[in-house]
Amino acid sequence: MKLSIVIMVFITGSILSGDKFDQLLKLNQNKDYFKLIENYDNSELNDGEKLYINALVLNLRNRNEESNELVSVLLDKYKGSFHDSLVMQLYETKMKNSVNMFNYKDAVICTETIINNYFGLLDSTEKDDMKNSLVIWQAAKELQEQSVEITGDSRIKVSRYMAGLINIPVKCGGVEEDFIFDTGANFSVVNDTYAEKMKLVKLPGKIQVGSVTGTMITSQLAYAPLFEIGSMKFKNVLFLVMPDESLSFAGGLYVIDGIIGLPVIKEMKEIHIKEKEIFVPKQKTTTGLGNLLVDGFIPVIEVVDGKDSLAFTFDTGAKRTLLYSSYYTRNKADIDKNYKMEEIEFGGAGGTVKVKGFKLDNKLFKVGSSKFKLEDISLLAENIKDHDKSFFGNLGQDYMGEFGEMILNFEDMYVDFRK
Repeated sequence: MKLSIVIMVFITGSILSGDKFDQLLKLNQNKDYFKLIENYDNSELNDGEKLYINALVLNLRNRNEESNELVSVLLDKYKGSFHDSLVMQLYETKMKNSVNMFNYKDAVICTETIINNYFGLLDSTEKDDMKNSLVIWQAAKELQEQSVEITGDSRIKVSRYMAGLINIPVKCGGVEEDFIFDTGANFSVVNDTYAEKMKLVKLPGKIQVGSVTGTMITSQLAYAPLFEIGSMKFKNVLFLVMPDESLSFAGGLYVIDGIIGLPVIKEMKEIHIKEKEIFVPKQKTTTGLGNLLVDGFIPVIEVVDGKDSLAFTFDTGAKRTLLYSSYYTRNKADIDKNYKMEEIEFGGAGGTVKVKGFKLDNKLFKVGSSKFKLEDISLLAENIKDHDKSFFGNLGQDYMGEFGEMILNFEDMYVDFRK
C-alpha cells in the first residue's frame, strides 16, 4: 500500500529564449531529465543560458550549494535577460536547494519573493500550494539545520508487514519503534500518538497535505532533537505529524506509526537494501552509472524501455510498479492497438481512487546494470496527481524484489541492483 505525501507543485516557464535553450527547457519541463543531461551542449548557448541550465542540472544532481551559487550569479547579473516565468523558476530552484540543505529561513525568502512578485503566473491550485509551502518554511525557519553523525557501519534489521513495506527500528525520545523506510515520502512522517510518545517538539501552524485522492489532510510540523538509526545519529529531524486515522488502513488492520522519508534517507549517503537487512557503510563506493537525480524532494531514476531513456520516480513504499499518463501519451498508438482500456484502482493516505487505464505485460525494463521483465503493470491513462504530469512511472517492489540487493548512493548519485 502506497502512502503518497504531496507537498507542492512547481511550474516551469513557457516563454523561452534561444532555439537550443528552448529545447533544453522543454526537456526539463517534461521531466525528460536524462535526455536533458545527455543533450546539454555548452557550445550552443550564451553565457547566461549556460549558467541557467547548469543551475538546473546541479539541482537535479543533488549538488545544492553549487546550484545556489549559480542562481545567485544569474539573479545578480542576468535577471533582466530572462522572462518572468524563468526568473520565477530560479527562485523555485533556490528554494528547493535551500530546503534540501535544511536552510528553511532562505526557503522562506524565496517563497515570499514568488508570492509577492510572480503570484500572477500561478494557477489557483499552485497559489494554494505556494501559500501552504510558506507556512511550512516559516514554521521551521528557526530550526537548526539537520545533521548526521555516522560513527561506523550500520547493519539494520528489516521487517516487512502485511503490505510488504520495509520497516526498520528507530530510537527517539527514549522510545524504540519500527518505522517504514520510504524513498517516496517527501518528508518524514509520524502519527499524533507517536509524536507524543517520542517527545517530538511541535512547531506552530497547521498545514494541508495532499493525498492520492486529492483530499487535503490537516497536519502539523514537529522535530526530533535526536533521532537514531543504527550507528547514525540525526539531529533536528523535521516531521509531518498526521492524524492517526489518516495513517490507518483496511479498517484499522494496518496502521502506520511513522515513516522515514527522503530528507533522512539521502543523508545516509549510501544504502544497501537487502531482504532482511539495510547496510549503510561508513566508507562509500563509487561507480560511473550516474542514473539517480533528485527533483526537488522526489528521487528520480533512469529506466531504459527499449531504446527510450525515461525518468521514473522510485519508491520503496510502493508494492508494484505504476506507469503514468505520460507513458501512455508517449506510446499511445501501440497501447491502444494491443490493450483494452479498463478501470484501475489504487490507494494511499486518504483512501483509494479509480481511473481509466490498462494492464500491460512483458515489459522489459533496465535500471543500471540490471534488467527484468514485468507482468501485469498498471498504466494510468489519466493524470491523477500534479507531480505525475510528466514522470513516466514509479518503480516499485515488484522490480526491486527480483534482486538480492539494491544500492542507493546519494553522493555519486546512482542506483543499481545486484542478484
